[in-house]
Amino acid sequence: MNKFFKTTTALLTLSALVACGEDAAMEESLSLSNGKTLERISITGKDFQIDGATRSSVVIDHNGVSFLWAANDTVGIFPNSGSQAEFAMEEGVGMQTATFNGGGWALKHSATYSAYYPYNFYNRDLTKIPVKYEGQTQDGNAATSHLGAYDYMAASVATPSNGAVAFDMQHMGALVMLQTNLDEAKTLTSVALKANDEVFTATGTMDLSVVNPAITTTKTTNTFTIALSNFTVAKNETSTIYFMLAPTNLVGETLEITLSDEDGEYIKYEVAGKNFVAGTAYAYTLTEGEKFKTIPEYAVDLGLPSGTLWADRNVGADAPEAYGDYFAWGETEPKDYYDWDSYKWCNGSETTMTKYCTNSSCGTVDGKTTLELEDDAAYVNMGSEWRMPTNAEYWELMNNCTTTWTTQNGVNGRKVTGPNGNSIFLPATGYYDNSDLGWIGIIGYYWLGSLGEGHPANACYFCFDSDNCNWYDNVRYFGRSVRAVVR
Repeated sequence: MNKFFKTTTALLTLSALVACGEDAAMEESLSLSNGKTLERISITGKDFQIDGATRSSVVIDHNGVSFLWAANDTVGIFPNSGSQAEFAMEEGVGMQTATFNGGGWALKHSATYSAYYPYNFYNRDLTKIPVKYEGQTQDGNAATSHLGAYDYMAASVATPSNGAVAFDMQHMGALVMLQTNLDEAKTLTSVALKANDEVFTATGTMDLSVVNPAITTTKTTNTFTIALSNFTVAKNETSTIYFMLAPTNLVGETLEITLSDEDGEYIKYEVAGKNFVAGTAYAYTLTEGEKFKTIPEYAVDLGLPSGTLWADRNVGADAPEAYGDYFAWGETEPKDYYDWDSYKWCNGSETTMTKYCTNSSCGTVDGKTTLELEDDAAYVNMGSEWRMPTNAEYWELMNNCTTTWTTQNGVNGRKVTGPNGNSIFLPATGYYDNSDLGWIGIIGYYWLGSLGEGHPANACYFCFDSDNCNWYDNVRYFGRSVRAVVR
């Protein structure tokens, strides 16, 4: 694909060789009616013009934004009647001018031709060349190698003249650059542009049969996302993101730009929309963004002082009022029988603990008092953003929220309402001992992520009934529910 670099005009020379079918008997060079020989096709690829307001910050070179041809670049040539032909690069890698070989395909002096880039084998109709702007991925800070696949170019209809066919290749989209400096080191994962309406072109088509090809939109979106890979930046290092955008006039619109990182945090910026014109380069310098933490699906912000988010349902539940799965403490899968013999972290009794033990009379001492993530049912079953709550987070919940015994969709439990008015529902799930499920609909039992304070065979949990809420520690092998929090 083409490489954006500090070039000026790019000239493309394509050699026309012997064709198959009705042209098979023609010589290597095609004789025209005036006796002259058609020797080549030349295509001029124009530089991107610079948006006047941002010239100093958008240019890769002060002369403009253009590209150098890269290995394996190909263009497609369509006659006014018939199928397209692929012209592959013969020589000129890294140059402004390259020679492309038609692989035995000859030009007819009686036909007219159109050209486009990048070549697509599946294109069958010169009036509906598909284009796609969604799915762009930038590999590395300030990288431009991804742009070629989305820098759709088209040349209007041309006919042989004086031994050559000359095309004026036009960029069909706009080039956009975003730059920002972050106050801490981050690994960025994506950037998204969001508008109030579906104004961005996700997919479309080009018509090469007209004098001035343009993109006709077939699918729109209000959020335009560019994925980022291998994009780690140091503190105060400039992050530079490039992407191609189909022409759209967004003057008067306010665009929300969201920069996301691998820790689920993001920064939001607001910028003014522009009239994004084909063949023009634009730049935004992003400043004074507002930082947020991503709220995963099922997470509820109750307005707690620590900012902790609680899940709206139990681990393994498909609805807020569903009971979900039951786990022994430190295990990550539900089972049919809960006792010391089946418990993962002992050798059959409460005196033979093999992990999370602080007393030699109870087993092998390792001093661990908090569940490791690999043993956390929330983390393993709901994903890396989640974990079981700590004792402190439970007390924060109780001390800052109001709880009310209620029934939701026929299920008894407690509604917990935070200081901001948001709420979650905790069903009265009961618990498993051996294969018996007791107290269901009467008491709710929920594990916390901490070992019991008095005896390492116990772990902490909270419970509630219709009268009050309590905190205890008890036997680790019991099967209890888990309500997750965001890490």
